[in-house]
Amino acid sequence: MAKIGLIFNGVWSHYALATAPKYRDLYRLLYVHDLDGEAVRDLDALAIPFQSNQAVLTEKQAVIYDFLAAGKKVFLEGDSSTAWLDAQWEDRPVNNYWWVTDPTNPPVSDTNYEHPVYQDLTPRQACWHTHGVYTRVPASAEIIQTNAEGEVITWQTQQYGGTLLATTLDPIVEHGVQQITHLDNYVDHLTEWLCGVRPAPERLTIDAAVYGAGVRL
Repeated sequence: MAKIGLIFNGVWSHYALATAPKYRDLYRLLYVHDLDGEAVRDLDALAIPFQSNQAVLTEKQAVIYDFLAAGKKVFLEGDSSTAWLDAQWEDRPVNNYWWVTDPTNPPVSDTNYEHPVYQDLTPRQACWHTHGVYTRVPASAEIIQTNAEGEVITWQTQQYGGTLLATTLDPIVEHGVQQITHLDNYVDHLTEWLCGVRPAPERLTIDAAVYGAGVRL
């Protein structure tokens, strides 16, 4: 039974990850417009990926905070909006080429590797690129990752009852896109932290049948 609700608004990379054989028993796609208390009642965690509909998330914010108040976990990646999140995200240029031009200077310069999502990851596995920074986070937040300027990349808070983990990294989107080949490490750690189940160790693959490929009409 799926334990993680992946909030979905039609982005194909979200769909690719949630329907991949190694993850599909753990993730359930939740169309953002259908997000309500009943839809999340039996879940342990929610994942809000990069390229989500921030306007609709604002409309649904009570569902998210009620879920946290029940002691559950929410993971937020990429961008965000102060209309529903008590933090300030700001855009920054995305550096997709740093490992070629300056491999000793990644976008993330400091990581707390004691956090369960980051334990046993290498610096390369813990950062590929970032989508902006957080210039303001809740006063109670624990800072997990920062860049060379000390700006916040990843943070966590338990002030809402459960645990909210927010990052400007985009592991769900990039893993679904499959252009970065080492993201099983991060996403497997993340998945286990969210629901307590470690995915199978094999690499992510795509099931063509869920796209209708090879189906004769």
